[in-house]
Amino acid sequence: MVNKLPKLNLKALNLQQVISITVIACTILILVNYYTIKIMSATRSYVNGESLYSKGHNKAVNSLLLFLFTEQDLYWQQFEDGLAVNFGNEKARIAMQSGAEKKIIENALSEGKNSVEDLDDMIWLFNTFKSVPFFKKAIYHWELGDQLNRELFQLGQNIHQENNKNKLNENYRSEMVLKINVLSSKIELNQDAFSQSFGIGTRATKKYLIWFNVMFSLILISTITLYYYASAKRIQRSQLKISARTKQLLSTIKDLKKAKYNLSKEIIQHKKIIGTISHDIQSPLKYIQVIAKHLLDNPQQDPLSKKYIASIYKSSTQLNDFTKNLVDYSKIYIEDRHGEKKTYSILELIENKILFFGEVAANNATTFIAEVAVDLLSNINSRVVSVIIHNLTDNAVKNTHNGTITIGAKIENQNLIYYVNDTGIGMKEEQINYYMTLQNNRDLEKLILSTYGIGLHLVLELLLIIKGKIHFESNVRQGTKVTVTIPLE
Repeated sequence: MVNKLPKLNLKALNLQQVISITVIACTILILVNYYTIKIMSATRSYVNGESLYSKGHNKAVNSLLLFLFTEQDLYWQQFEDGLAVNFGNEKARIAMQSGAEKKIIENALSEGKNSVEDLDDMIWLFNTFKSVPFFKKAIYHWELGDQLNRELFQLGQNIHQENNKNKLNENYRSEMVLKINVLSSKIELNQDAFSQSFGIGTRATKKYLIWFNVMFSLILISTITLYYYASAKRIQRSQLKISARTKQLLSTIKDLKKAKYNLSKEIIQHKKIIGTISHDIQSPLKYIQVIAKHLLDNPQQDPLSKKYIASIYKSSTQLNDFTKNLVDYSKIYIEDRHGEKKTYSILELIENKILFFGEVAANNATTFIAEVAVDLLSNINSRVVSVIIHNLTDNAVKNTHNGTITIGAKIENQNLIYYVNDTGIGMKEEQINYYMTLQNNRDLEKLILSTYGIGLHLVLELLLIIKGKIHFESNVRQGTKVTVTIPLE
């Protein structure tokens, strides 16, 4: 016996719920990780920009001191180049604060020697976090640093002007060195404050993003674990049901085997009954038919006797034919429903039917025409096909006088097509509609044997076995063409 899992006080988790939670959690994780990477990338860009900012400041200070003591224009140019980096970043800050066009901001950041690949991330981080306290503080120090750089630039301008006036004496130089060092110290302290503000904010952001990652990862793991547990319980319950149903199935199989054995015995009994019908009914009917034919051919019979004998002969022939049809139909359903696939000549099958109905047709002044290739062969159940052609030919013979009956066969579009075309009285439209309705919808079946007889009903039943279809073309008093289409596959 299978041990039952302990019950949990929760609703069974279905696959759709698990997929929904998983998709949501994974989407959030992807977004969190995407923005984590984006923030880290943008932070790195600002750190790199701050480094360039610091290098520009140091280059400017060193170049200004060298210019102060050497008065060489080369160092003045280096002083301007160093501050140009910081002025570019200043322009970018002002443009981003004023909401200028992206192209203007990108050009300013490029002047600050920032990498072109980092510009989008830098602009995004500024616009996204400019109202966040840590970033506002960093922007404040950025702005203060820009003011100090402007003061340094102005101090440099004053030194340059004094140099042009040849007034750079030792006292002036000492005074300027002191001012440069004071400004440089302020700028360096401001840069440290900017880096510290930026570092605190990015570390806090990183911590929050990590917590988000952990939280949604736990949600994802918990959901999958609960689903696995619920699935294990469902599988266990299913196994118990399968075990019970297997026992029922084994019992049912046992009953079916017994029923199959009993059915086999019944089929043997039915075969014996069919044999009895064939021998005990058909033999006397055939005998009556032969005697009536013999008496009918006697020229000494008076007209009235001849009329009665002709009636007996016709009735016994029809009854014998009807009995043969029923016997053949029963044999097909009891012992030869699917039939053995033996190849046979279609021409031979059609000629046998013409031979069988030849005498009756001749009495009606009707001739047969066979339209079939000599080498046309088939392996479709010959007994079924024979009964179908027999009934169609029988109908044609009954309804045709002083005319012709054409029986043909051909292969067309992977179908074997049989047709019986007569020049008789034709079928009525309501009769055709009845048979077509019967063929297309078996649920609407309503036999009208008293009006239409059993022949075509047997044909429709037999066509089901070989998956065939029947089609009628008829003009009243001009004849009927019945076509049977049987798929070769």
